[in-house]
Amino acid sequence: MKGIFDIDSLVYEACYGAEDFDEASESFWSRYNDVEYHLENRYGEGNTEIIPVGFCRNNYRKKLDKNYKANRAGTPKPEFFAELIEHVQDNLDVQSRFGIETDDLVAKFLHYYGKDNCVIIAIDKDYMQFECTIFNYRKRSFINVSKDEALYNIYEQIVTGDRSDNVLVCKGYGKKWCEKNLSGKNEFAMMRTVFALYSKLYKGKAREKMIKTMMLLKLNIF
Repeated sequence: MKGIFDIDSLVYEACYGAEDFDEASESFWSRYNDVEYHLENRYGEGNTEIIPVGFCRNNYRKKLDKNYKANRAGTPKPEFFAELIEHVQDNLDVQSRFGIETDDLVAKFLHYYGKDNCVIIAIDKDYMQFECTIFNYRKRSFINVSKDEALYNIYEQIVTGDRSDNVLVCKGYGKKWCEKNLSGKNEFAMMRTVFALYSKLYKGKAREKMIKTMMLLKLNIF
């Protein structure tokens, strides 16, 4: 079983509040080893391989929309962040790419190995747009996302947007609206329902706005 590990958040969390580099490094490796333990406990010792993924740069979404993650501009990285990245790169074969986000690269590995042969290790809710198994290392719990759940999740996100990434689309329409209007529908029906909402809000620019939102929120488009 391949463990596709999104390590970006783990590096950030390991540095946050650390008094020195040694403490940050110890925090990272402690939790990294804890992930290995839980995967081996579930899938059997010797039957797992962790593939660390992270530190991708030049995300295309920032060229598509100048406001993408603009809310994070000027936010300082925690102390020891750059140092810990260098340390992790020296000690792990971290998979990284230019032009996409770490999330996209994790999704590419998921597509390559197949949902039955790998588990995503992450705390990011965006991976729930895929039919897959996710290990949340913060909660130490496994989540199984079905095909229907994954489909619902991506259309819900196209309605609700992603405030943390500054993708704000259908103001006033949230999870309750999605539950009422999208639940139990197939993909075509969900797409029509969401497009009708965009048409109501964005008139003649609805199609352009919806496509752009999908490109911002959907992983592994390219």
